[in-house]
Amino acid sequence: MNEAFVKSLKLLLLLVVLYIATLVIGVILGSVFNNIEIAKWTLVIGLMLIAVLFFGKSYVNLSFGRIERRMVWPAIGMSVLIAVAQLLVTISLLSLLDVDFFYQGEALERRQQLISGIAGALFVIVSGPIIEEICFRGLLLDGLLKTRCHPWAAILISAVAFGLVHGLWAPFVTATLFGILAGWLYWRTGSIIPGLIIHIANNSLTGIDLINQTNTFYLIALVGGLILLVYGLWWFWKNVKTFRY
Repeated sequence: MNEAFVKSLKLLLLLVVLYIATLVIGVILGSVFNNIEIAKWTLVIGLMLIAVLFFGKSYVNLSFGRIERRMVWPAIGMSVLIAVAQLLVTISLLSLLDVDFFYQGEALERRQQLISGIAGALFVIVSGPIIEEICFRGLLLDGLLKTRCHPWAAILISAVAFGLVHGLWAPFVTATLFGILAGWLYWRTGSIIPGLIIHIANNSLTGIDLINQTNTFYLIALVGGLILLVYGLWWFWKNVKTFRY
């Protein structure tokens, strides 16, 4: 088996173990003090420390990869544009197809309880996306790309894995599609930063109320989102050099 891939798997296992340990410690502290906020802050701080470890030890490279220095700020802007575009496309499609949004019933209540408050917001917007990008793009996808695996096969495998940890049906489909988008950007740029920016921006913008609008609104948002999305991806295709692993 490819040595680089084995190393990525070992680091991936380490990340999972540290994540579970952080989660368990948070649950224990939350139970002892009977305070869910303590549990959430423990999780947020623990995940940030894990990210510092992986970036600090260069287990995952936090750089702009093959994006030229003069293109860094345009790339950041395009990443935000893509985040807005894919959110418009996702919400519009789900609404036009009359698909239930993400979580329902007790699952929705538990999720709302988790993401409420400052610690909840930091988990959803900052620490969660960072750890997920380290895991699925910085380790899993990067490891697959360093094998003889075809780039699109590697992107799809990492995207499906990303989708599975987000649930079934609508969450799985939307997360998998996002994984394909972020995976393609990682393959193209050699950097987790564009995907990370999109992930953070996407999670930040999900609070915007675009639900229960008219079908005309969703059609316009869908077309506009697709145009912006294609333009953003074309920009990265044009301005970042091709690289073979």
